[in-house]
Amino acid sequence: MASHAEGRLLRRSVPYVESWIAELTPKPVASAAGAAPAPKGKAKGGAASTGTENATAMSRCCFAVGKVLEVSRHPESEKLYIEKIDLGAELNMLSNNEPRTILSGLQEFVKEEDFVNRLVLVIANLEPRKIGGIPSAGMVLCASTGEDPHDPALAGQGERKVVLLDIPEGTAVGERVVFEGHDMPYEPVLKKKLAKNFEEVMKDVCSSADGVVCWQGKPFQTSAGVIKASLCNARIS
Repeated sequence: MASHAEGRLLRRSVPYVESWIAELTPKPVASAAGAAPAPKGKAKGGAASTGTENATAMSRCCFAVGKVLEVSRHPESEKLYIEKIDLGAELNMLSNNEPRTILSGLQEFVKEEDFVNRLVLVIANLEPRKIGGIPSAGMVLCASTGEDPHDPALAGQGERKVVLLDIPEGTAVGERVVFEGHDMPYEPVLKKKLAKNFEEVMKDVCSSADGVVCWQGKPFQTSAGVIKASLCNARIS
């Protein structure tokens, strides 16, 4: 059975191996009858290609910086906030050019006044789903330690703490966080099986001993600096 370290190395290697195999795979050629190959930018069946066919799990995810414009308490929940978040022109187009509505179970951990007008890191291409009866189109990422009521494996880990991530001052609203070798176009929406890409990526996201938010040991970085958390060695979700 592979060790944890070996498993991490395998996960890092797979994208490079897949890319290498793709380069060696023979490309389609015209038939003897002179049929032309399918035009570029078209997927099978004539549909427009999204450009994500050879993407990695990380590149399919859209991690973007947003600014919280409004925060209100859910009328029927003591845990949920309803946020209006500006994700920049490109991503706001996916919500009819309006700020994104996202629900977060943070009432117990974050004060409204500390939430509004703050820059946050959002996974912006999750499939919208109803939470507390209200459609939520994304997830605000936070760092947490201690027990998690949704994960029995963390029972007995002490008092639960949850904090928002610290985005470097000067980061542009809507800026996407990408990693070298994983900067291909993201999926517009991570529907059904594609949602597993997000789950796979998040297994390797945590804060380091000095609070830097990392994926496979590589920092989440914007044009203004690295993203951090006030909780060290914490889970990110």
